[in-house]
Amino acid sequence: MSRPPAPYRWISTLSEAARLLEEGAVPVLRPAETERADRWARILHTYPDPHLRPGPPPGARVVSLAGHEDLGEFTARALGRPHHILDPQLLQDDPDVLGPPGGSVLIVARARALPLGVLMPLLTALARQSTPAGILTGRDDAALTFATAKLLTRHHAKAAPARTGLMDGTTGLTRILNRGHPDRRSTLDDVLSRAWDSLLVDADGSAAHAHLGAVTLCGLSGPAEHHPDGSPLTGGCTPAVCKTDPGGRTRPVAPHDLHTRVLGLFVCNAITLGEAEQYPSDVSLALDAVEGYPQAVLGLLRGDLATSGHEPRLTAALLHSGARLGQVAADLDTDGRHRGIRGPSAILLGDPEQQLHAPDSTSSARPTMAASATSRTRVDAGTLTGWRTRLTDAEALEHGLTASLEHRPDADLSACLHAMAVHRQAALGTLLTAVRTPDAAWEDRIEDHSLNWGHAVLSILHRTRGGAFSRQLTAARAHHHTSHWSPAPACGHCRAPREYEHLTSPLGLTARRALRCPKCGPALSLPTTLLPLGVAGPPTLLPGRPADVHVTVPERARGLFAVHLRPRSTRRGPYDHAILAATSGRHTVTLTVPEKPVPELDRLWAVHADRFHLAYHQHRVPLQ
Repeated sequence: MSRPPAPYRWISTLSEAARLLEEGAVPVLRPAETERADRWARILHTYPDPHLRPGPPPGARVVSLAGHEDLGEFTARALGRPHHILDPQLLQDDPDVLGPPGGSVLIVARARALPLGVLMPLLTALARQSTPAGILTGRDDAALTFATAKLLTRHHAKAAPARTGLMDGTTGLTRILNRGHPDRRSTLDDVLSRAWDSLLVDADGSAAHAHLGAVTLCGLSGPAEHHPDGSPLTGGCTPAVCKTDPGGRTRPVAPHDLHTRVLGLFVCNAITLGEAEQYPSDVSLALDAVEGYPQAVLGLLRGDLATSGHEPRLTAALLHSGARLGQVAADLDTDGRHRGIRGPSAILLGDPEQQLHAPDSTSSARPTMAASATSRTRVDAGTLTGWRTRLTDAEALEHGLTASLEHRPDADLSACLHAMAVHRQAALGTLLTAVRTPDAAWEDRIEDHSLNWGHAVLSILHRTRGGAFSRQLTAARAHHHTSHWSPAPACGHCRAPREYEHLTSPLGLTARRALRCPKCGPALSLPTTLLPLGVAGPPTLLPGRPADVHVTVPERARGLFAVHLRPRSTRRGPYDHAILAATSGRHTVTLTVPEKPVPELDRLWAVHADRFHLAYHQHRVPLQ
C-alpha cells in the first residue's frame, strides 16, 4: 500500500489523532480499500507542505453536529479553531445556538447526517447572521479526515493572472476564463489534462452524473455502483462504462481525477448528501470529488433553480476578485434570491475562509449580480373577458417557448408551437366574431379550438426528445413575479421542506401557484383557475412490467390530460405517454416500462390542458 508523504501519517482509529497532531504530524484514517488509500497517498504527494494549527482568521470556528463531536474536535485541533457542538433540532427555538454573527463557520458531520431537511434550516440561519459557511464531510470518517488534511496545505492566495477552466456541457464548448481578458476557446482534452486553481462544470445531469458531450462526469468512486446497504446495483456504473451511456459512446471521467483546488458543479442537485434524496446508490459527484484532488467543491444544492451560463461566470469573477469561498457561496445565494429562490441555492464543501487569489489592488469593484394563472351566459361581458384572458395567457406561453428557441433550437417544438398558434388564432377569430354577430354555438366552437390547442401543447411531451417540460414551466411563469409564499407539505419522495410560491403578472395574466422541492425539482405549477389533479403512481417501477398511474380529475374540470413516464438522466425519449379526456373522477392509466432501462430516479409527468390553461405536475419514481 502506498505511503503518504511526511508529515502525513496513516492511523487506524480516530483516537490516535490527538497524539500525532501534538507531534506535528497530520493524521489520516487509512481507508479499508487499497485503491482509495493508494489514490489518497498519490494526491497528497502533489500537495504543498501542511501548516498545522495556523492562527485562525477572526471569528472562524468549527461547529460539529451532535453525534459527530469526535470528528469536529479533530478538525478544530488541526485548524487551530474553536469548536462548538450543535443540535440542529434546537435551531427553530434558539437561533443563538449558532454562536455570534459574523466570522465564519465550518460545519463538520458525516454525509448521511446532512439531508436537505438539516442543511436548509442551518444554512438559512447562518445567512441571516451574515455568517459565511462551509461543510466538511465525506462518505465515511476516513474521507472526512482526508478532506481535513487537504485543508492544511500551504496554498497562498495568488496574484494575477487568474484563470478558470469552464467545461460547458449545455453548449458543448470549453473555455478558459481569464481575469481582465476575453475568454479563450479550448478543448475538453486540454482542460482535463491541466492543473487548475478553479475548474467549473456547467452541464445537464444529476447528483451522480454530468454530461459534457464526449465525456460523462461520473461520481463512481470504487469498482462498482452499490445500493446504500452495500449490495451491488445491477446495471450500475463501472469504471469503464457509465450506466447513462451503456453503449460506451462517451468516456467516463471521475471527479476525483480533476486536478483543481476548487471544483464548481453547476449541475441540477449537484451536491446531494442525504442517501434518500436522489437515486439511492453510492454514486455521487460531490462526495467523489471530496476524495480527490479538489480542496473544495462548490455547487448547486437545489433542483428548482433555472440556471444559465451566468452562474459559472459570476463564480469565476468572484474567485478572481479575491473573494473567500464562503463569500462566493453567499453571493450565489443572493443571486438566486433575485430570481425568486427562497433559501440557499449553493453550498460549499470546504473551508469558507479559503481564498484562491489575492484581491486586485488596481480595482476595489466587486463583480455585480444580474437581477436576476359552468354555467355560461352567451355574450356575457364577463364570459367574453374570461376567454380573452385565457387566450392572452396562451399567447404568453407560446411567446415564452418561442423565445427559448433562440438559444436552443428544436424543430419538433417549433412545429408544435405553430399548431398551437393556429388553433389559438382561430379561437380569437371566433371570439371577435361573437362580439359582433353572436350565435348560440360560438362558445362551443371556442371550446373545440381549445381542445385542438390542448392536443398540440400536450404533444410537446412526446414529440420533443427531452419533453421540454422545464421549458414549459419557465415559459408559464416568464411574465409573472413572485408575490408571496405560503406553507406546503414536505416532499412525498425525499421529505424535504417545501413552500407554495404565489405569482402575479404586471400584464394582467392569470395568477399562478407553484410548488417545488429543493431536491426533486418542480412538483406543481398551475393557474388559479384550475385545481390540481390527484396523481398517484407506483412506489417503484419494474423493468418490463406495466405501471398503473391513478389520476383523479376534479369536478367541473374539462379539457385533456396527459400522463408521461420518462427516464431521469438520459435523453432517449419517454418510456410511455397517454392523452385522455379530462372527465371528473378517477382514471387509471397503464404505462409500459422497457425491459432493460437504466436504474435511476425517473420522472412521472401529468399535464392538464383546460380551456387554454395548463397545470403541470411532476412526481419522482425510482426504477428497480
